[in-house]
Amino acid sequence: MSDVLVVGGGVVGLLCAFELTQRGRRVTIIDSPSEYPPASWAGGGILSPLYAWRYCDAMTRLSVDAFSRYQQILAECDSVSTPDCNGLLHSGGLWVETAGDDAVRAHQWAQRWQVPVQAMSASEQMRESAAGAGLLFPTLGNIRNPGLLKVLRAYLRRRGVCFQSATVSKVLPAVSGGKVLAADGRQWQSDTIVISAGHAAPDLLLPLGLTMPLFPAKGEMLLYRMKPGQVPAVMLTERGYLIPRQDGSVLVGSTLRKGDRTTYPTVAGRYQLERLAASLWPELASCSPAFHWAGVRPGCERDIPFIGQVPGAKGVFAALGHYRNGLVAAPASAELLAQLITGELPFTDPRPYSLSSASSSSRSSSSFFNR
Repeated sequence: MSDVLVVGGGVVGLLCAFELTQRGRRVTIIDSPSEYPPASWAGGGILSPLYAWRYCDAMTRLSVDAFSRYQQILAECDSVSTPDCNGLLHSGGLWVETAGDDAVRAHQWAQRWQVPVQAMSASEQMRESAAGAGLLFPTLGNIRNPGLLKVLRAYLRRRGVCFQSATVSKVLPAVSGGKVLAADGRQWQSDTIVISAGHAAPDLLLPLGLTMPLFPAKGEMLLYRMKPGQVPAVMLTERGYLIPRQDGSVLVGSTLRKGDRTTYPTVAGRYQLERLAASLWPELASCSPAFHWAGVRPGCERDIPFIGQVPGAKGVFAALGHYRNGLVAAPASAELLAQLITGELPFTDPRPYSLSSASSSSRSSSSFFNR
């Protein structure tokens, strides 16, 4: 029997397993079989919340050091000769379109959290850009999330983590921990269970007496094959963003449909993204995208995730509701949850993330959150 059962194999679940194996725990990950990519695969991998200064401190604590955390994680994976660890991080920085009072707030946020920032117009950063005034955060960047998931899975297998492919239908609590039941009749038992099942988590929590402000949120993205260096940094505007990869590929995103759990790309979504691409970088108007895909985010009615023990269910923990910030907040979220499970001193106050505080009291002012 494993020490910990992790329900959900996205980036949060994988990094929870990563942190727990570092602490000597035996882990089994139970992930739903699907022909479609999970939210962690389908996202863009920007290692910052969009307009980070518009979020509360609790979100910043989970995200401000994400780039360095991923550097350490990938170094650990590379230390045991896990293949394909290199080239996943893009360190070109994050340029954000902003001006006026919002730019002042951004500077104040950066100074408080010791994040380097400099005023720079879009054309200074990227000559062909159609955006306006803004700020460059040179120490931020992005990570190639599909490659990251492959590396983490390979590393965890080398560390003895067991992967089970199953659709989980129910979690039954016991005196401590409980059972995880699959739709095909299989079941697993452990003293510690972690639920990190993304937008499917509410269906597992409701029988435990917990109603969460969570919802599916579909997003679509495009990828263009371009030359390396043409987009030097992530270019973020209120309308959308460009994300460069090391090989020159550029991602354009994204759409948002709250309440939609379908995973197929749409014609309307493609047209919307192509118009967005041309508005952000006119050169893309004459290019055809190489890929178009969709994913379902784990939407949440507040701007910070839920991390901690499920109320009334000893030994059952959850990490949920990361919405658009799954990739950036996953390393810190996983560390915090592992500390709570093992009884270590948490690196930050866990109370803001408690599942006992299931409300929308920490709503974000980000336009991306509300649009």
